[in-house]
Amino acid sequence: MTYRILSLDGGGAWALIEVRALMALYDEDTKGHDVLGDFDMVAANSGGSLVLGGLVENLTLEELLAYFENEQNRKAIFSPTTSFGDRVLRDLTGMGPKYSAVAKLPALQHLLPQTGNTRLDQVASGLSRPGSRTDVHLLVIGFDYDRNRAKFFRSAPTGGSGGSRWGQGDTSDVTLADAIHASTNAPVNYFDAAAQFPLQAGRYWDGGLTGCNNPVLAAVTEAIALGQDPADIVALSLGTATVALPWPNTTNALPSPYVQAPSDTGLVSDLRKLATAILDDPPDIATYLAHVMTGSGAGVKAPAQSRIVRMNPLISPVKDSTGTKWTAPKSMTAAQFSYLATLDMDAIEQSQVNAISAYADLWVQDAVPNQPIRMDGDSLTVEIGDGSFSTAYDSWKAIR
Repeated sequence: MTYRILSLDGGGAWALIEVRALMALYDEDTKGHDVLGDFDMVAANSGGSLVLGGLVENLTLEELLAYFENEQNRKAIFSPTTSFGDRVLRDLTGMGPKYSAVAKLPALQHLLPQTGNTRLDQVASGLSRPGSRTDVHLLVIGFDYDRNRAKFFRSAPTGGSGGSRWGQGDTSDVTLADAIHASTNAPVNYFDAAAQFPLQAGRYWDGGLTGCNNPVLAAVTEAIALGQDPADIVALSLGTATVALPWPNTTNALPSPYVQAPSDTGLVSDLRKLATAILDDPPDIATYLAHVMTGSGAGVKAPAQSRIVRMNPLISPVKDSTGTKWTAPKSMTAAQFSYLATLDMDAIEQSQVNAISAYADLWVQDAVPNQPIRMDGDSLTVEIGDGSFSTAYDSWKAIR
């Protein structure tokens, strides 16, 4: 029996893309518990942890989509900071926090009225795959601000048959809303303070600080620590879109929205890059390392090439009819492409979310590319994995 993992990237409101992928795999009326009951483990970071919360709350996928498409819900989570100093800093440098960490936890509890205040070790009780005697294992990624290390919020301990070989990962005694609060707390340019829990000590930042914005590698490692054979592990890794632009050359020169311009340097530019780099992981090293750890595709049923299936829209250009110049996908204008390629993670205005949702439509229709496990960074050709949503869909159906 395969051991199935669902991995949910971080990405703020862009996490609506993950819900759209689940709707394509199931349907809009599918309830969260039915999705969770199809997997042995669900790992999530940041915006993906909010998707996980909605699944645990047993919302339909259509209801879960409203977490991100409903402006009131978004702005409750991304509530403006009240700090005058932070606003001045942003005005002067273009950097600094915009949102209130303190206001976020009550908003999360409001979105999760049935399960938000339930302890993580109890919230998935009774939810398991048919034929399994073990509840689905929940793993939410955070960063311990004071200890300066990763913090894994688990619904059950790890160790399994590995015992002393792996050590023992503790069960978390925080609530579901607390774990999501920690995991969604992106620092520096987003939230104004570390996340704190009402009844426990500790301060936390977004799990992206651990290098696990894409948590699939952490999830595969966790599964092995639980005693799973790597060859039995399969993982569906859902992303929140990533930008991939080739380098300029004589045929495709700057200025152009379709090629990568060199980044500005200097203190402010470098700090901005550091603040936002945690929310991305090009060239998606987590998915590639998980591919290697699970056998590099050896013995996998066709058409899949790996035990890891990546579903994530690429915001990248395509070649024109001559096959030499980069251009926007046929369904987009240059302005639409540039707008999405430069849109920040904290897209809370309705026009921004509409643009993300429209791109998700194009993605599931194969009108724009899917991010494979590995691709050539200059030609953007697929080396391992799936270059379209439909081929990724077929790959997952083959191995699940």
